[in-house]
Amino acid sequence: MGSAYRGCEHTLPLLALHAALQGRRQDRGGLAGLDRDLNTFTLKASYVIPSPGEVLEGGGVVVRGGKIVDVRSSGKHKASGEEIDLGEAVIIPGLINAHAHLELTDLEGKIPPPKSFTQWLGKMAAFRIEDPNRDLSHAVKRGAQMSLEAGTTTVADIANTNDAFRVLPGLPIRKRVFKELITLDPKKVAAILEEAIRILSEFPRDGLGYVGLSPHAPYTACDKLYRGSALFSKGQDMLLTTHICESEEELEFLSKGTGSLATTLRAFGFLDNWKPPGLSPVTFLESIGAMTSPWLLAHCNYVRDEELPIIKKSGSSVVYCPGSHHYFGHKRHPFPKLLKEGINVALGTDSLASNKSLSMLDEMRFVFANYKEVSPQDILAMATVRGARAVGLEGRIGRLSPDFEADLSVVELPRSGGSVLERLLQPEAQNIFTMVAGKPCYDRYGLFVKEGKRRA
Repeated sequence: MGSAYRGCEHTLPLLALHAALQGRRQDRGGLAGLDRDLNTFTLKASYVIPSPGEVLEGGGVVVRGGKIVDVRSSGKHKASGEEIDLGEAVIIPGLINAHAHLELTDLEGKIPPPKSFTQWLGKMAAFRIEDPNRDLSHAVKRGAQMSLEAGTTTVADIANTNDAFRVLPGLPIRKRVFKELITLDPKKVAAILEEAIRILSEFPRDGLGYVGLSPHAPYTACDKLYRGSALFSKGQDMLLTTHICESEEELEFLSKGTGSLATTLRAFGFLDNWKPPGLSPVTFLESIGAMTSPWLLAHCNYVRDEELPIIKKSGSSVVYCPGSHHYFGHKRHPFPKLLKEGINVALGTDSLASNKSLSMLDEMRFVFANYKEVSPQDILAMATVRGARAVGLEGRIGRLSPDFEADLSVVELPRSGGSVLERLLQPEAQNIFTMVAGKPCYDRYGLFVKEGKRRA
């Protein structure tokens, strides 16, 4: 399997990919002779899904200068520039992971499913305390590579350390990186926000990078931290995210100040002079004036009916993380009801500390297998157009439309299994090609070429 980054070094890999899928061998001389400008090219496949409710048989996607300039059906198809036939596959909008922790990628398989959410938090705290200066750069790079290989073109990443802010600007995945903020002490808020703002201001705005603030959760972030984050984000190209309504322990902690979560936080010395607000999580955020801005609300596993109007009015989005939700053994997620209530719901993977995969296709398949009332179109929307809205990039990504960024994935389909969308959600369907901003970033067949030389 080729590296997820080699394809971003040169545009010729498209031609090698075409040859591989057509079953033809390419020698070095043949490839060297095709060294021409591929600023404009057409990707062709058996199917194209420009948006979740539209399936084109045949046709192609025309890309120029990193943008989509046209999407054509088979009857109207006319190639522009080089034409690359991707064979029995479907071209879809690049998948959007609306909640991840790439810096935890190296914890894959190291934390068995816990007896409780609080027990898992204790293990995570021990990981942080054991070596607070641990370099997580490798984990971030590996997580980004795994994401690209799985067809993810955009990731909303929560960064507790600064490693992601150092590493992600050099990687060819589109990203919105959130600086995670933790304190229940109002006296520490000003210094924490000042440092976070400094870090965000230094993050390169290169067209692939965006930033945000992430007060961790209502049980680790005080009301002053939430209000300060919301106030600063107003008028900025910035988004807010937080973990909320994630566990039953969280609900008990906020309403009564009791339970295993309270016991654990007291053991770490977090609850000095803290009093429970006596409210549910979303209602608590509204009561302190933090819900005047739209949020990316991660999890909402135990959100209450009375909190839904607050979420909808604020324009916030909810992120459901199927694999992580299953890992913790939570009750059935209420996202179908949220969709019916008009709340935007996206999908995320969370981290490999609580999931087996960073593949958005795997998350979509879980929903398809376990929520029969949700259509394949809605599932794809949660990973594309709804994901784009959730991460603040609606109108730029999430669809294959003229003037949108050329972020796309190509999935090889099984020959049977129902409609094109149903086949896309089968376990046999595999991502074979990923493109971000018009540059190929992953090729399953490993035939990328640089300077006329074949690279395996």
